[in-house]
Amino acid sequence: MTDEVTMEMEYSKNTPMEEIDSEIRLCNSYFYDKQLQISKERSPRKADLKQRSIHLKKLFHGIRDNTDALIEAMYSDFHRSKQESLTLEIIQVLNCILSIIEKLPKWIEPKKVSDYSAPYLFGKIVVESIARGSVLVIGPFNFPLLCSLIPTVYAIAGGNSVILKPSEMTPATAMCIEKCVRDAGLPDGLLQIVKGAKAETERLVQSGKFDMIFFTGSNRVGSIIAQEAAKTVTPCVLELGGKSPVFMTNNLRRKNIKTALKRIFFSTFGNSGQICVAPDYVLVHESIYDQVVEQAKEVLKEFFPEITPEAEYTHMINKKAFDSVSSRIASSKGDKFVVGNQSSDAESLMIPPTLVFDVEWDDSLMEKENFGPVLPFIRYSDLDRTLDDVIQKQDTPLVQYIFSQKEQEVQRILTRLRSGGCIVGDTLIHVGINDAPFGGIGRSGYGNSGGIWGFNTFTHQRTVLKQPYWMDAALAIRYPPFTSWKSKAFRLAVEKSPWFDRNGNDRFGCFKWFALGLAILVFAIALSKC
Repeated sequence: MTDEVTMEMEYSKNTPMEEIDSEIRLCNSYFYDKQLQISKERSPRKADLKQRSIHLKKLFHGIRDNTDALIEAMYSDFHRSKQESLTLEIIQVLNCILSIIEKLPKWIEPKKVSDYSAPYLFGKIVVESIARGSVLVIGPFNFPLLCSLIPTVYAIAGGNSVILKPSEMTPATAMCIEKCVRDAGLPDGLLQIVKGAKAETERLVQSGKFDMIFFTGSNRVGSIIAQEAAKTVTPCVLELGGKSPVFMTNNLRRKNIKTALKRIFFSTFGNSGQICVAPDYVLVHESIYDQVVEQAKEVLKEFFPEITPEAEYTHMINKKAFDSVSSRIASSKGDKFVVGNQSSDAESLMIPPTLVFDVEWDDSLMEKENFGPVLPFIRYSDLDRTLDDVIQKQDTPLVQYIFSQKEQEVQRILTRLRSGGCIVGDTLIHVGINDAPFGGIGRSGYGNSGGIWGFNTFTHQRTVLKQPYWMDAALAIRYPPFTSWKSKAFRLAVEKSPWFDRNGNDRFGCFKWFALGLAILVFAIALSKC
């Protein structure tokens, strides 16, 4: 047996249960040893920055060198379109790493804070971002590289050590991620891969040895992880999902309807609909409904003229997912449309892109997130009543998509419906913005990744005040024995005065500056009498 075959077999195994605790200890030890090492440097922050940057650069090359292998792995796991794997995952991860490396020197620098209250006038105040410690990242199957490695690289950028648990439903990709890490030549303990399913995940989460858990997946599993983490007061970030609505209002110009549909279908049927931010249903104003139906059929024919089990079209991840989506489509009372004679194939787990028109709120396709290549259309007449329905039935989606060319109407929707994100005039592509936060709200999760927000997620913002000793003469009024004079002087020195009256109306603007000057004067008099 060749070394290459032996290594592949080793990669493909689940991590033995008895080794998981060792992996956790290795991860924890690496972090504390690293902190001890850099604490002895003349400039710990510069040494830490250099180390983090080198690790990210090595990981970049480890991933890029395995590009072809990653594409093949995702194809093997769920017949993932090779172009989607390259453009939606690999390139996005590599671009994210480059963006982080470029901005990390600025992010890691302590931020100066000014406070002109008397006790802090001569102190030095900074807010520094310190590493949380050891982080557990639990990845999903639908974007097994992107949603696993993006939080991982932000965690490394924050100075943490990481255990990554990829999805058990994409074993070939998990194996390839492990190879990327090994090829990168990262130090043992910085980034450990634990492969496995429910039992292995439970062992990790219930260990209570992590300083943060970052989970991407379903609401059901996310709530279980949050409950377990709460037992050890471990902070979590949950990136979940939900039914993300699309609004096509009467203020969308008719000439732009086809373009809007192309942008909707791009993300609805990409990855066979297995995207947490995929448009889940479309709300269409009655004045443009017939035109939308007609052009939706045309666009679907253009995009997917022929879908076969052999075509480069992503399949469902497993039989359970295939059966669930197929059952909801079959139970729908709406008017179904597929191109030509396309039909589902149970053997290959392929479901063709399916449009369902004239859907009602109580339809089977409106019960929960569809997470498959199906898109229901609902006709509406009154926007406020429709927003009431959305808020009542499917509040706080991960994202909302608005196709309206009237700014007042756009703001009206945005104001009423809370969501993790929003795109006006397009879909999906907001997840690729490296310098903007991505995350949910309410039932779609909490916490952020992306840009400085991703860095802040994996760091703790610690306030550091350096107070000069000579200031003690000025601050002596805080020490006992307490007297009425000291109390009055201290209150006048630190208590701020409002610049508004009881009705919320602003007073004369100069008043607050007068009050500040008076406070400083009183404080100076108090010092002279101490």
